[in-house]
Amino acid sequence: MSSSTPAPTIPSATTPNPNFPPGPYPPGQHIIPPPRPSSPATAEFRLNHLMLRITDPEKSLRFYNDCFGMHVVFIFNVGPWTIYYLGPRDVGISTLGTSKGLLELYYIPSDTSTTSTYASGNDYTAPTSVGFGHIGFTVPDVSAALKRVEEFGYSIIKPLGDAEEGRMGVSAQVVSGTEGLVDEGYKHVFRQLAFVRDPDGYWVEIVPQVVKS
Repeated sequence: MSSSTPAPTIPSATTPNPNFPPGPYPPGQHIIPPPRPSSPATAEFRLNHLMLRITDPEKSLRFYNDCFGMHVVFIFNVGPWTIYYLGPRDVGISTLGTSKGLLELYYIPSDTSTTSTYASGNDYTAPTSVGFGHIGFTVPDVSAALKRVEEFGYSIIKPLGDAEEGRMGVSAQVVSGTEGLVDEGYKHVFRQLAFVRDPDGYWVEIVPQVVKS
């Protein structure tokens, strides 16, 4: 950058941001701040995909494609590993850059010699694995989706109607009551959704398209 070119202005971390109102926030309420001001620099930015490592492509594609309706957009053999890119049925390779709701699966054969499973991120019995939590699908009917999951032979972590704190994907200490009780409003929402387990142990949330408030 030349001396005559002004440096770009970077917002200060202390700049008031109405889209991120300061806490503390009252339990049991949805805080809905106003949208962020438009930003020409990021106007076309979108969350495009997330990546999961898998141990068996056939099992993973059966789960995400056959059970949950995604399709393979492309497969790319990198050499040491293979990438499977999944998305909605109306997505093609030419529209990947402007699409949303994509899933990138990495099959790395050499990993099988160092680990038997990948960490789901919700296992507090192994603290080093805590991190990634889950991915989520919205569906018209959660009950029907769970029946489909069972018919495919996959396990259900949290069924409909259940609001047991131990199935919320957080540590036992957090839900023990020593740090405050889980809000009843959240439990009401939690009863309406479900969690299932994919072939690699990742948690997958199934959420109704309309959540009753």
